Amino acid sequence: MDRTDLLTNIREFLGDAGFSVSDPCTLRLPGFDLVARRGETLLILKVLSNIDGLSEDVAQELRAVAYLLKATPLLIGEKNGVNNLEDDVVYFRFGIQTVTTATLQNHLLEEIPVRAYAAPGGLYVNLDQEKIRRLRQEKNISLGNFARHVRVSRRTVRMYEDGMSARIDIADRIEEMFEQAVTTPIDLLKPLLMETKQLPFYKKNQGDAKELQSEIFTLLQNIGYRVIPMDRCPFEALSKEKEKILLTCVQQYNKKLAEKAHFISSIAKITEKHAVVFTDKDIEKKNLEGTPIIGKKELRKIRDPEDVFTLILERITSD
Repeated sequence: MDRTDLLTNIREFLGDAGFSVSDPCTLRLPGFDLVARRGETLLILKVLSNIDGLSEDVAQELRAVAYLLKATPLLIGEKNGVNNLEDDVVYFRFGIQTVTTATLQNHLLEEIPVRAYAAPGGLYVNLDQEKIRRLRQEKNISLGNFARHVRVSRRTVRMYEDGMSARIDIADRIEEMFEQAVTTPIDLLKPLLMETKQLPFYKKNQGDAKELQSEIFTLLQNIGYRVIPMDRCPFEALSKEKEKILLTCVQQYNKKLAEKAHFISSIAKITEKHAVVFTDKDIEKKNLEGTPIIGKKELRKIRDPEDVFTLILERITSD
């Protein structure tokens, strides 16, 4: 299945699972492809036929977007190099949980838990350490007998009881011994956690920023926003002021802007954040495809971050 078919299939079953899904991105950007929300669960999805196509730089930016928007980043793919990915297994690509389309579909529609993950040496599962410790004590099984039955060392058994994961074959032997399930499922929908210091905050005169971007980012910083540049997303930055986050587009006013504004508006609705386009011209039109527009001359006159937010709210519904 090629990438276009994958995207169509994913959008359909996300809708069937009760998610609101953003419009498909027609802009050729590597950052992410879809945003989907169901209640408090927000997913940011990157779709690739071959997951080797995800670079470390793109993954880093995807993690930053997910963290700031309190979302779960997921990479959806079918192959890893020349090998097909297994269903109902979680893979990892630069810290991003990675699954097949079928895995995500089964998990969301059929509520099938995902227990196995791929790591060097094979497939592993997370063990319920407290349950294992309790069952061993209740059944009066010594560490030595435990170790002999599952064919590992006593030291390894202690590590299992301290929370270490186990290969699937060993977990099967543990469950055979206790005659009970002792694994815990992987939470595919858990929001990403990371340290704020890992975020790529904009630095004045940053060499890779375009002239208009640099000017807008500097003005926003002077007003009081923290600007996190996004080189591979449909927006050029996320601008943060206290708990407010703006999807920040910076682009010259041209024919491409309408298409971009339409997609950004779709993302804003799903993420429940406000989007804004900063452009080089002051124009009569106050929004484009539902996305507020602010010219750089207007921005120069603003001194308070709240005034930017107020202006955005005024222009959302303006003609």
